[in-house]
Amino acid sequence: MFDIKLIRDDPAAFDAALARRFMEPQSSRILELDAKRREVVAAMQDAQSRRNAASKQIGAAKGKGDDETANA
Repeated sequence: MFDIKLIRDDPAAFDAALARRFMEPQSSRILELDAKRREVVAAMQDAQSRRNAASKQIGAAKGKGDDETANA
């Protein structure tokens, strides 16, 4: 298992280590996938935040007996 932080910090060193094992450089592909993963995680967290805010509003509306707003 490789430490993504180390690859981000010094991709050339990672590729050099792979070269010593007669492997092709992979840091650019790994960093590309990491960037996509970070985008997806950020989008997921944003969606969860919006869901939590909506749930909070629904709970507050139900607590006040405002079923019309809670069901909207």
